[in-house]
Amino acid sequence: GGGLIGRKGCTGALGRSDTMMSAVYGWTEEMAFSGTSTGDVCIWRDVFLLKAVKAHDGPVFSMHALEKGFVTGGKDGVVALWDDTFERCLKTYAIKRAALAPGSKGLLLEDNPSIRAISLGHGHILVGTKNGEILEVDKSGPITLLVQGHMEGEVWGLATHPHLPICATVSDDKTLRIWDLSPSHCMLAVRKLKKGGRCCCFSPDGKALAVGLNDGSFLIVNADTLEDLVSFQHRKDVISEIRFSPGAGKYLAVASCDNFVDIYNVMSSKRVGICKGASSYITHMDWDIRGKLLQVNTGAKEQLFFEAPRGKKQTIPSLEVEKIGWASWTSVLGSCCEGIWPIIGEVTDVTASCLTSDSKVLATGDDFGFVKLFRYPAKGKFGKFKRYIAHSTHVTNVRWTYDDSLLVTVGGADTSLMLWTYEMEGHRESRQCDSEESDLDSEEDGGYDSDVTRENEINYTIKALSTSIRPMFGIKPHLQQKEPTLDER
Repeated sequence: GGGLIGRKGCTGALGRSDTMMSAVYGWTEEMAFSGTSTGDVCIWRDVFLLKAVKAHDGPVFSMHALEKGFVTGGKDGVVALWDDTFERCLKTYAIKRAALAPGSKGLLLEDNPSIRAISLGHGHILVGTKNGEILEVDKSGPITLLVQGHMEGEVWGLATHPHLPICATVSDDKTLRIWDLSPSHCMLAVRKLKKGGRCCCFSPDGKALAVGLNDGSFLIVNADTLEDLVSFQHRKDVISEIRFSPGAGKYLAVASCDNFVDIYNVMSSKRVGICKGASSYITHMDWDIRGKLLQVNTGAKEQLFFEAPRGKKQTIPSLEVEKIGWASWTSVLGSCCEGIWPIIGEVTDVTASCLTSDSKVLATGDDFGFVKLFRYPAKGKFGKFKRYIAHSTHVTNVRWTYDDSLLVTVGGADTSLMLWTYEMEGHRESRQCDSEESDLDSEEDGGYDSDVTRENEINYTIKALSTSIRPMFGIKPHLQQKEPTLDER
């Protein structure tokens, strides 16, 4: 059937019932061990509690059974090795910055992070922490950081450096992080913030980094030390996009979810203009090359233009927009990128775009988890594209590095930062990669994988309902031959 039948554990005279956080089987089938929220390990035979052993300060979040013994991890940031009866603790490893081995990929956010997962492999203990770090603990003591990312909440803020292979991310987890994109791929610096953030941007000289926070404030920090240079708060809602003007970076445009863009003079630290007239929250923003014009996208699918620094609204016909030289292009609206809008769904499903510096290739990220490459300008509906899959949820931001050799993408709820190498057409090397590559299955139709007509004909609603979840037996009721009733006879 569809149900499981369980028997409740009997604590007997030992009394109190704690919340159980983890459980493993012991060396025989009737022995079981569970970790509690108070730091004890309970030892059970069948459903009866034999005894409880104090293992950690705070909850025991994870346990793993070895051939001869156990390993446990708790909120106190300690990994403990035990003998097979939990009589003796054989060894403890405290997860601390001082214990990190030289080959580590990054930095620990804090000492003794809460340990949430433990697994074993090849004489090492693998440890997953609450801060999004996966560590390898050698039995002899040294700890290697293998991979790390942001923690709870979503990651939206992403900025690449104007002339170095590094990028910055900011997330709802209240941290700002700097990552090395080559060759070590590790976190270089991290700083805790008072609030989560959704956007960031390097100044054109790469010395300052502006960060927009979720409480309507923003700050500018030193890009090397991450120390505050200046901070402001003129808004109550989330700061959704933040951009330095090109060239000397004289102005800073700050867009918020309460429909305004504020323009600040960076040198005098004063607000010099407000762009009004958007009827919805601001999603994307770009400067033109001269730093005199702002292009703004809103959640109501408006593409607006404002004169800088005063913030006066301008009406520009679409033919003129194409002639303007833009310092960056992250817009998802307008005739130049009509082809990127999905067939099913809304323009707002395309969350981010970014154009290479030679204005040939537009990369987009969308709510379906796809990273796509389009030829620019993508005019006309449903442009051809190449599609790549690596994120498990919606892609919230995409950015090219300064020399277009790498594309950096961040996922929202999967809190991950993905790196993609970009190779010019005709110079493709086949090499090991982690993503599902779309080039291979579609070479015959010119190397693209968007079959628009086929896509149009698929009815997704019916498709979702057509796969039956559990196996069915017999004949469906409406197909059964029924006995005729008395009246029918």
